[in-house]
Amino acid sequence: MSLEESMKRQLKEREQSGIMRSLRVDDCEIDFYSNDYLSLSGLNKDYQFKEAPGSSRLIAGNTHMHEELESQIARLFEQDTSLLFNSGYAANVGVLSSIPKKDDLILFDELSHASIKDGIRLSLAKGIRFKHNDIHDLKLKLESHNKSRCFVVTEGLFSMDGNFGKVKEIDVVCKTHGAYLIVDEAHSGGTFGNEGKGLCATLGVNPFITIYTLGKAFGSHGAAVTCSQSTKDYLINFARTFIYTTALPQSVVHRSIHILQSELIAERAKQLQSVIEIFNELFKNYDFKSDLRSPIKIYTSDKIILLKSIEQSCLKHGIGTKAIFPPTVPKGKSCIRISLHAHQTKDEMKKLLEIFNRELS
Repeated sequence: MSLEESMKRQLKEREQSGIMRSLRVDDCEIDFYSNDYLSLSGLNKDYQFKEAPGSSRLIAGNTHMHEELESQIARLFEQDTSLLFNSGYAANVGVLSSIPKKDDLILFDELSHASIKDGIRLSLAKGIRFKHNDIHDLKLKLESHNKSRCFVVTEGLFSMDGNFGKVKEIDVVCKTHGAYLIVDEAHSGGTFGNEGKGLCATLGVNPFITIYTLGKAFGSHGAAVTCSQSTKDYLINFARTFIYTTALPQSVVHRSIHILQSELIAERAKQLQSVIEIFNELFKNYDFKSDLRSPIKIYTSDKIILLKSIEQSCLKHGIGTKAIFPPTVPKGKSCIRISLHAHQTKDEMKKLLEIFNRELS
């Protein structure tokens, strides 16, 4: 069988299973599917300055503006320092492929994002998953390992499950066993805590490394690894996804600085919590598996046709939602994923509720 035939066969299997992915352009007035949790992506700013040369930061792409943003991020999340990456994916892959070594062990939550799993695959360390948010299972695996060093990776908010990582409990376990905790706060940074400081800062947890994205709640682009100065220096020297890529353009960096300097984050984080409370009350008759405090709401069903019908019905009414199928989620965990935003109105949520009532009656 040729390579082309092999690819076509795999695509046909996806299509027959009803889980074929495809690109489309949606013109939706009501957004329940993006990660713009604080409704900051629509802010316009006219930036008038010359961009730095298109280059990696180690050659000609580094500017005072990049370093200023890194300092801002460290202050916001109460960390020593931070290092910018071009995306959360690049940050996770860069960290996990460069720091753990051949004789090390990486324990990761089974629902971890694909970027975490890909970073572990590129590492020479041994990767073992532990059951989702299962502290007992994590302890058993930590106690049974005989590696020189162990890293534990979890998330602040799981984007396809809608619940928060047990970072406080996991932190205690890591300290007891001398393990290094890494937390991906891609979806909890900006959305959790009174000032949007995220899960770790709000709970008083100080991981070895924390990763935050700027392209979700903060309405910009890029990501940052917060850590100690020596860890930052190490990543600058050994993280390939940092070293061998063009730096974020200054226009993007300037936008992030503008957003982080404003009082909008604390204000919008508070608004988002109000939206979440209204949603919880309106949809109280539906069994969402998400945490009540989460801006991500997950409605699961094993009926793929039903989930597609809800998505299409929403689309017809100008509402953006997203049906999620395997392999993005495990088999049997297909769902409708709803993302709430600070700008959401009660009337918009009522329109969504009407569709749920009609489709699920």
